Amino acid sequence: MNYTIQLNLKSSNLESLILYKILLKRIFNNLNCSYSNFNLPTTKRRITLNKSPHVYKKAREQFEIFTFRSVFLFDTSLTNIPLKYILLNKPKTISFKLKKRK
Repeated sequence: MNYTIQLNLKSSNLESLILYKILLKRIFNNLNCSYSNFNLPTTKRRITLNKSPHVYKKAREQFEIFTFRSVFLFDTSLTNIPLKYILLNKPKTISFKLKKRK
């Protein structure tokens, strides 16, 4: 049975996501593994906080948190050792999910 593995990457730091994607591409190229990579839309979350303990509408400050996402699809021809290496060298700013697809 051949499965395709989907690796979803998510980060609020764009630079670390780009560097990790470059690392994954190099690993897959060195292993001669076929993969595909595409970016998902960026989501933006806005948070509003009061500057003072008093309830004044004018004394508010807004912050935006951007979430950048990317997806890798690759075959199960990889053994467990490269997958462990990929997952152990993940930066702290990146979260991921692994899914099996038929």
